[in-house]
Amino acid sequence: MDKKNFFEKIKKIQNNKIFGFSLLIFFLFIGIIALNIFYINENPQLIKRLWHPLITPIFIMMILGITLNFIGNNIPLLNKFGLGFLLCILVPSFLVHKGIINKDILHNFDKLFFNKPSVKSVKDGIGINFSQFFITIVISGSILSIDKELLKRSIFKFIPLTLISIFLSILITSFFGYLLNYQCPAIFMDKSKGSFWDSIFFVLVPLTNGGTNLGINGFANGIYCNVFQKESADIRTAILAPLILARVLSIFVAGILYVLFDKTKFSGQGQLEINQKPQSFKKSFKKEDVDKKNILDYQNIGMGLLIIFALYSIGNMLNVFISENTFIELDAMVYVILMLLVIKIFSLLSEKNQNYVSQAGKFMMINFTAPVLAGLGLTTDFSELIKCITDKNILFMVVLSITLVVSITFVLASYFGFYSLESALTAGICSHSIGGTGNIGVMAISNRLDLLPFAMIATRVVGPIIFSIAAVTFSLIYR
Repeated sequence: MDKKNFFEKIKKIQNNKIFGFSLLIFFLFIGIIALNIFYINENPQLIKRLWHPLITPIFIMMILGITLNFIGNNIPLLNKFGLGFLLCILVPSFLVHKGIINKDILHNFDKLFFNKPSVKSVKDGIGINFSQFFITIVISGSILSIDKELLKRSIFKFIPLTLISIFLSILITSFFGYLLNYQCPAIFMDKSKGSFWDSIFFVLVPLTNGGTNLGINGFANGIYCNVFQKESADIRTAILAPLILARVLSIFVAGILYVLFDKTKFSGQGQLEINQKPQSFKKSFKKEDVDKKNILDYQNIGMGLLIIFALYSIGNMLNVFISENTFIELDAMVYVILMLLVIKIFSLLSEKNQNYVSQAGKFMMINFTAPVLAGLGLTTDFSELIKCITDKNILFMVVLSITLVVSITFVLASYFGFYSLESALTAGICSHSIGGTGNIGVMAISNRLDLLPFAMIATRVVGPIIFSIAAVTFSLIYR
């Protein structure tokens, strides 16, 4: 019997796949990239011959991201708390910290591929800035994939509730930051505006402005980089810690809310709106309609990318023109997001073309989310990250911010026609930019997977709104 179980387990392991590949083939890929890194470590003078500016860094971050995400997602219990996300960031950062991935590899990856180089680094050129490429495509696909009627309804009820809760949470928490005499990271100290404003822009805004992709990378490569004239990687390290803490805490909070309130009058048993007819978003569309809408064609993704590139070019030109002729300097993504929302609400693009953009976004999200998180980890200073995470003031403000936003949405929900528990889970917890994995974790642990569209609106629509507002106010205050 034991022998039979042993062979069954061996067979099960053999049938496991990573990213669609058998374990043997994927381990071969790991061996190839390990050999590549070892070769560069041993022969740093050959890096220009061993390093392709696009293929090598993509290969490194794909192997790291896919492997670590697979490991994190297959560890029972901990996988529900976003372990894959944490491993993708912490392990690559630790590998650089220990010198397993050397400084030459890091420089080529960071300055020439993943991020926008500092304006002082003339020798590095303008770089590829892959993180911006990824952000633009994913955000475009995400916004245009939201159901238009759901988005319209959300504008008048759900989005205002989420924004009110976030703003109140930010104001109250930043006041406590002032009382605690919060000191911003040293990298920002020369332009510090005091504990109140520093708490907002270096702790609370990173929690609510669109997550690691838009919020952290967007600010680190955009307006923060321009104002502070520092390296993007250093800025990212300083503002990433609050978001990591929030992602860990959010699912615990969701579990506590579920246990305390699921069987009470505050629960809608999975329905957000009090007068909503019972339905399931997963069952609300005919299968044949979904199939027709999502027919994939190689050219469709290319067409979606072309639309996204056109929107980004317009947004970038607008940003440069306005910043050159006024005192306002934002990020190109602010204008892209505004254009996307207008396009979606007023149907300025045909549904077919919107689907192409959505498909392009899904392609990037499915294939590159974990790799981009690994890239984020590679360019994050491990010792500084741990220092920020263990800062008692930051920990207190993150816990307080989540507690406040959950409490405020819980109390205000009935005034907007929503159930308190469902509002606290979606407009509350999911407003803290915990990302797709975090949203699924929150909804799964609370048995509310049908509310994922609202969770996505809290993260993917409200997040960019906060990003845009924060970019404007930051440019006025920290100039």
